[in-house]
Formats: sequence, C-alpha cells, structure tokens
Amino acid sequence: MAKDLKEKVALVAETVVPKTSRRKIIIIVLAAIVGAALLGAVAVFSYVNKYEGLVYPGVYLGGYHLGGMSGDEVMKFAEGLNSRLLKEGVIYIFNNEGGEQKIKVPTVIVSSDAARELVEFNTEDFKNTVLNLGRRQPGFPAYIEPILLRAKRSRVVLPMTVDEKSFIEALSAALTGFERQPKNAGIKIISTAPVKYEVTAAQIGLIFDKNKIMTETKKRLSVFNLEPIVVKQELVMPTIESALLNNLEEKIGRVLDYGSITFAYRDPLFGNDRQAILSRGEIADLLAPVLDDNGGVIIAPDVEKMEKYFDDLRYAVDQPAEESKFVMADGKVQEFRGGKTGQALDAAGSYAALLDIFKLRNAGAADVTSTVPLLVKITEPTVKLSEVNDFGITAVIGIGVSTFRDSHTNRIKNIAHAVARLNGTIIAPGEEFSSVHYAGPFTAENGYLPEEVIKGTQIKKEIGGGMCQIGTTLFRMAMNSGMPITERTNHSLVVGYYADPVNGNPGTDATLYEPILDLKFLNDTGSYLLLQTEIDYKKQQLVFTLWGKPDGRRGYYTHPLVSKWIPAGAPQNIPVNTLAPGEKKCQNAFKGAVASFVYTRFTSTTEKIDRTFTSYYRPLPQICMVGVDPAQCPDLSKCDLSAPAPSTTPPAAP
Repeated sequence: MAKDLKEKVALVAETVVPKTSRRKIIIIVLAAIVGAALLGAVAVFSYVNKYEGLVYPGVYLGGYHLGGMSGDEVMKFAEGLNSRLLKEGVIYIFNNEGGEQKIKVPTVIVSSDAARELVEFNTEDFKNTVLNLGRRQPGFPAYIEPILLRAKRSRVVLPMTVDEKSFIEALSAALTGFERQPKNAGIKIISTAPVKYEVTAAQIGLIFDKNKIMTETKKRLSVFNLEPIVVKQELVMPTIESALLNNLEEKIGRVLDYGSITFAYRDPLFGNDRQAILSRGEIADLLAPVLDDNGGVIIAPDVEKMEKYFDDLRYAVDQPAEESKFVMADGKVQEFRGGKTGQALDAAGSYAALLDIFKLRNAGAADVTSTVPLLVKITEPTVKLSEVNDFGITAVIGIGVSTFRDSHTNRIKNIAHAVARLNGTIIAPGEEFSSVHYAGPFTAENGYLPEEVIKGTQIKKEIGGGMCQIGTTLFRMAMNSGMPITERTNHSLVVGYYADPVNGNPGTDATLYEPILDLKFLNDTGSYLLLQTEIDYKKQQLVFTLWGKPDGRRGYYTHPLVSKWIPAGAPQNIPVNTLAPGEKKCQNAFKGAVASFVYTRFTSTTEKIDRTFTSYYRPLPQICMVGVDPAQCPDLSKCDLSAPAPSTTPPAAP
C-alpha cells in the first residue's frame, strides 16, 4: 500500500512541475544568488576603493565625524582644534556665594623668551590611528570591516601629553580667592612664667579637589569637548577643634623647661660644623597643638612656621648639583667642572626629627637630646666626570686651603695671576710636578707685578711677590692627597699668611723663589692628575683641588708644634743717603721659631709612611733706615746715629 502511495505522489509531481522546469528554476535561483553576491562584492570593492587613503565613514572624535577626510585633512583638523584650545583655554564653572562663577585656565605658559604648552596633542599618531581603522585585517575581512565600521560607529580619542603638575599649578592660581584651607584651632602663648595662653578658633576649609578636576579635564580634552566643566567645592573639616585645647598649661610648661634646641649641620666640603639655636623664647613663639600617632594632642613647633625657619637656613645647606665638564686646548684643560653631588635641606625630614624630640618632651621623658641634625636630600649630576674625559679622572684626590687675608693689592693680583696659570694643569703619570715651572716665570713680561719679598735682612719689592701663598696651598693639597713631597723649603721668617688655620703656628708653609726654591711632588698614582685652582675674594681664600683616579691612597698632617720661640733681638738703625736727613723708615720685627709636624700618608698598598717636617725660622729685629746728610757723613759705614740728627725744622720765632 505504501508503494502505491509513493507512485501516486510521484505521478502528481510530474504532472504539476515537469523535471525539466525544476532544473531551470534551480539554475535561475543560483544565478540570482551569484549575481547578487557579485554585485555586493563589486559594491564593497568600490566602497573600499572610494575611501582609499581616506578615513572610513563611522569614525568619530566626540561629536566630530571624520569620515572621508584625508591624512592631511585630519592633521589640519586636529591642529585647528589645538589652536582653538590654545586660544580659548579650559573653562570651569562653579557656585560661589550663591552665584555662578566662571574661570579660565590657559593651556600655554608664556615667559619672556618662550611659550610652553601644558597640553600637547600628537596629531601624527592621531592621523595614523584614524586612517588605519577598518584596515587592520588582511584578506576578506579587510572588505567587511569598513562596512561594519560604518554601521556600529567607532569613537576615537586624541592622544595627548599633559603637564599635570604645571596645569594644576595654573588651575590653583585661577582658583585663588575661591578656596579656604582648613585651619586647626591653635594656641598663642601670652606668658611663660607662669604659663598663660589663649586658644585661636578652628576654621572649616572650602577647597577644590585638583586631582579629580584634572582627571575630568583630560577625559573631556581627549574627545575635544570644550564645553565648560562644572566643578564643586568640598568642605574639609579641621583635625583639631578648640575643645581639645583646654588645660594645657602644665604640658606647655614641661615642653619649655627642656630648654633650647640646636640644629646641627656639617659642611661636606671642609667638614666645618655649623649650628643654629632656637632659644626657649623662640620655641614658645613656635608652639602649636599637633596630633600624635594615636590622635592625641601634643605641644610642638608649628609645621608651617618651621618650614619658614628651615627656608632661612637653606643658604648654609643647599648646594645645586653640578654637571661635569672637561674641555682641553693646547695641552691644558680650559674648561673644567668636576661635577658635584647636590644637596637640599630636607625640611620634612628635619621637622620629623624635631617632632620626635617634642613627643618625648610631652611625655616627660628623661635624657631627651636637644640636638637635631639637619637632614638633606642628595641629587646626583646626570653627567659624570668619567664620561667627559679620556684621562681616567673621576674624583677628588685631595684639597689644600690657605688664606691671603689683608694682602696688598699687587700681592692679590700676583696670586690671582698664578691661580689662573695653574688652573687646568694636567700632571702625567710619573711626572714630578714643579710649582715654579707651571706658575712661572715670575717676570713682568709674564704678567707679574712688584710686591714685597724677604731678602736677607730687608723686606723689599720684587716682581712676583706673593708666590709663597701659592707654594703653601700646593704643599697642603699634595699632603692631603697622599703624594710624595720631593722638594719643599719653609720661609725664612714667621709670616702670618701661612699660619696653621687651627692653632695659628708656623710650619706648614712652602716658599717659591725662582729658580732656586720650589715646591715639588711626584705623581706616582699611575694615572693622570688634574689641578684645579680657585680664588675666593670674599673669603680671601685659596682652594686648590687635585683630581684623579682614586687608588686607595690617603694623606694627612698634624697641626704644627713650636718647640722653640727665638726673640727678635734689639732694634737696628742703618744709615742711608736715600732718605732725607732725619727721616726714618722701619720694617717690623719677626721672632724666630723652630716648628715641626708629621706628614702621614698611606700608599695604594696600605703601606704607612710617616715623615717629619722641621722648619727653622730665623729671628729678625726691627730694622730702621735713617737718612743722614752726605755732607756730614760721606762714609755711611762710619756714621754715628747716636748723635741727634740736625733738625730740618726752622727755629720758632722768639
């Protein structure tokens, strides 16, 4: 029966649609599908070709449609937006005392010599980004992606760089007068014996959250929305209310009874200790309530007042970092800067150390120190000395210092001239350095002036006077550098210029007198050395520095001791015919001395070498030149200066 039914259905189908017609229908349908696909492919291909080198439709920057733009048009569009931003700035709106307040923050800072943008858009990256949208997939997807892009729309942002710190500073400046910082309740000391004080009221703050505003600003600018940004002021409560400041007389008195505070600082160059002292009365003026770690109130110096106090101390502490510089010319270093680690007073750290002491004072602790070290922050130079020279010079080996205080004008000029000639000298490995060779010759042709020098029993002017200041400073520098001293002669007289800076004794001087007296030392480091010389006219001081490659050596010397002082002796008068009869010209007396000190140096192999320098300074009495009449005493060697000289003053009228 099933077979009969199947045959009947087949018969009906054959009757309704013949087999030949069904094949035609299938062919037509397939042809239509293929045709439609071809037409679609042609359309897509044409669409892609149409936007070759252009931004595909569907790409938006905020409310701006970028579709159809070329790369140049995108650049021009973005630069136009940037110009508009520079002109209009960023506008903020907020409520101020019941009314709407509008402020403008510029996005460019103009100084006397340049303009600096606080917001910079990367238009090149932006152009590449929007042109690549729809073109990121190879093959067939490259034809589908542009169609999908048009349908779903793509939102892009402007890549930008924001100088957030400077922008927030500009924002803060624009908001000046519209903010109020919270203020804690405070105290004002009226008297310290007995302790009396009054409480100053607390104040609620009204501020803007600059970081939150910055985040919203960047979000707006990234889609170039220049509509005014609505911001809100926020209430900030003080952390110390007036109710916490009752009955503090005992605590204030206890804090003050510990006495003064000493801030201590050591100069890193010369090792000089410096200090600043806060007296009991000054501390009383600085006191304020401060919250401790547990939220309780203690009495300590106010942080804002201490910041001002620390600012006044910065002149003695702050030293900017210096970049290294090394320029050679004609075998000498013409421009040199060894690079210097900088430091700045760490006010926050120093205050924290001070606060720790006052926490102990508040608790009534015993043996509380009254000395606070001034803390510093270190900054390193970015250009190291080793990077700018081929001599292997990397660091300071040693320093020598001397003072030329109260020197005559020509003496100072001679010293300065020698300083300039010595500065930048390169000392080769194995070289014996000669002070006379590098500073001399001491002649007028070489720029030196006449100045007083010691000649036998007389002090007279010669060209190049004052060079012993140079020799003395080099001598001290060489010893502090651990160098072998190969030649040194002390002065013949005790001269104040060369006294030891600690005990004032003679002994660590070195004289120069061309060509017979020199100060020499040997460069046995195996590396090059550089001599840097400085003259400080304000301090009347020479500072000579020896640079090189540290090899572990070091040197130092003891302060000189005088084993014997020798009296100057009786004054002497010498007849001369170069002065008017009876005229007298004297030079000072000098007492003699025998002084010595020990120079200790450790070599690169840690060998310790001690050398004692003993100096004999001869006494010199006061010597006076007395003018005589050649007619009365033609032979100067036989003149009798004990007889009174004839008066050159006419007798008084009767």
